[in-house]
Amino acid sequence: MDKFFSIFGKVMLVVIILTAMIYGGYYFGKKASNEAKPEAVSTEFASPSPVPSTYPLVTVVGGVSKSAGLSFDQYSITAPEEWIAKKESQTVTDERLILTKGEYQINIFQAATGGALCLYPGDADFEGPSSRFEFFKDLTSEDNRTLRRSWNTNDLGFTVCQKGQDGSYIQPTNYGHISISVPDAQDNKVLEEIDSIISSLKKI
Repeated sequence: MDKFFSIFGKVMLVVIILTAMIYGGYYFGKKASNEAKPEAVSTEFASPSPVPSTYPLVTVVGGVSKSAGLSFDQYSITAPEEWIAKKESQTVTDERLILTKGEYQINIFQAATGGALCLYPGDADFEGPSSRFEFFKDLTSEDNRTLRRSWNTNDLGFTVCQKGQDGSYIQPTNYGHISISVPDAQDNKVLEEIDSIISSLKKI
């Protein structure tokens, strides 16, 4: 009988060891498999990072020399290279810089001409030379001058006026008479581009 229990004990010991080995192999194998799997990442709210659009820019220098006797400043203006720039002059005392993109055109004209007050809704009438506008868009030049792109209903163009020290708006600006021509169907994106170009003006 003692011999039987001795053999039975040995058999049970072997069974216990084998069971432990099998369970251990299963447990550690499963753990290793789970660790090897990458964690799932939710993309429900994921969105690509915005990539800013970039455009090659060209800076143009314009304006008549102070030696010509005019009070305008020489200036620089920056526009995307798709805008075509050209200058026209009749004499040494005048200059017209023209920036063109399709049917859009920006004109900056310096010459011995008169000025006018720019009037907006709420402004009192003025007996001298003046232009009244229904709408405007405030802009700030690169050298911190306050400008207004101004227009009326059904206009196919804009006039840029500049704020004076007394708070009134006048044209021409320190950079010259600035006018903008546009087609019948206007693209707001191009108008925003024009505003950015006008805002790049800087005295040099």
